[in-house]
Amino acid sequence: MANRITGLASGMDVDNLVKEMMKARRTSYDNMIKKRTKLEWQQEDYRSMSSKIVDFRNNKLSSFNMSSAISAKTSQVSGDTNTLTINATASTANGSLNVTVDKVATTGNSVYTFSAADKGKTLEDLGFALSGAGSSTVNVNINNQTIKVSKDAKLSDLAAAISTNAGTLKATALYDANSGQFSISATQTGENQLSLQDNVFTSRTPTGGQAGTDAEVKINGISYKQASNRFAVNGFDFTVKAQSATSVPTTISAVQDTAKIIDTIKSFVTEYNSLIASVNSELSEAVNRTYKPLTAEEKKEMTDDEIKQWEEKARSGTLRNDGTLSTMLSDLRIAATSLVAGIVDGNGNKLTIGITTGTYTEKGKLVLDESKLRTALEASPDKVINLFTAKSTDTSPGSSTSGVFAKMSASSMTALKSISTKAGTSTVSSDTSAAFLESSLISAQLRTMKDQESRMLSRLNSIETQYFKQFSAMEKAISSFNTQSSALMSFTS
Repeated sequence: MANRITGLASGMDVDNLVKEMMKARRTSYDNMIKKRTKLEWQQEDYRSMSSKIVDFRNNKLSSFNMSSAISAKTSQVSGDTNTLTINATASTANGSLNVTVDKVATTGNSVYTFSAADKGKTLEDLGFALSGAGSSTVNVNINNQTIKVSKDAKLSDLAAAISTNAGTLKATALYDANSGQFSISATQTGENQLSLQDNVFTSRTPTGGQAGTDAEVKINGISYKQASNRFAVNGFDFTVKAQSATSVPTTISAVQDTAKIIDTIKSFVTEYNSLIASVNSELSEAVNRTYKPLTAEEKKEMTDDEIKQWEEKARSGTLRNDGTLSTMLSDLRIAATSLVAGIVDGNGNKLTIGITTGTYTEKGKLVLDESKLRTALEASPDKVINLFTAKSTDTSPGSSTSGVFAKMSASSMTALKSISTKAGTSTVSSDTSAAFLESSLISAQLRTMKDQESRMLSRLNSIETQYFKQFSAMEKAISSFNTQSSALMSFTS
């Protein structure tokens, strides 16, 4: 680039003149930047929309479709209700169990009595084996597990060390210095859950304690014996806590967890309405053609609030009437019609499940009547659940063999793939900061635009350099003329 000379000879503001001369030429370059910025905004808005669709499909629908949510069951207990407690009931649980508890599992423990003199002795003095020759620790062996304790520790320290390592040893300990009694208890119920290998204990005769016992129950006439009081049979998970007091067994029956199913369907309706509201908002957003993205120079003349308000209007409508989103929205609404249609009960009568669509202006919003949904679930729970969870090879929006979850999942993935092809968004991630795929149509278009901008900028820089060269030549000519004129005047005088 030529040396830039201000108008010392001509008196002209050369820099400002060149800037004004370049302004018109830079308009085309600025318009290219604005056009690219608009496309980048559209790509970012596609990513934002894609993120919401991924979240709806992969997180929300997937969660709602789990049997523990939409096919949830609970247990009713009758008969001798004091013998057990229900932990969980799987969706696969059916029918009932008749349970008689003959014996409850207990933990075993052993009590050893030490002398008053032993209270002040170290573990080494008491005969615990050193961890190794010259070691400062002793080994304590319980349930085939070993921990190391200081050889100078006392019985009270040993009790604390055993309890601290209960997870490893599967045992706890308690020492009473007044009576000299040292108790070691298994942490798990059942027979043979406490085994002592240390000769300090094995050489002594226990002065108290009890052996652990297994739980023994009869379930639908079949005898079960195990170390734990917790049983899992045919989808029923329960814990026995007391021996059956009478000949009347405890009966556990599986029933639909209507409250949980209603909560799941309520959550689905809320998430569905949230998604279509977002899609409708994007599709109907106004395009403000008089507002263009701002250049760096234009931003210099505006406040931060003015820039924010301007760009909100300039960015509006990037996805207006987008074909992919419009198709997905239509497919979702078609899939939802099966919910509005309801079910046919066992008597052949049509029965609403309490889901209807809102007004025309609400554009497909679902409205839920919990009371009617509850009535339908109590009358035909399997048919109601089937409306949501049925699966078949046909997942088209109007399929009569697939449920709403499968149909909406398929429609959502179709939209996600289309958006990904166009904008380079992820079909599996809802991260709004994730990088765009370089292979997408918009990414390729942006690369082309940036190349064009680079070439345009090079041409503008060349033109600007040429202008400065011309003004520099002019300044030199004027300066030379002024010098010659001064010399001539001096000679003639």
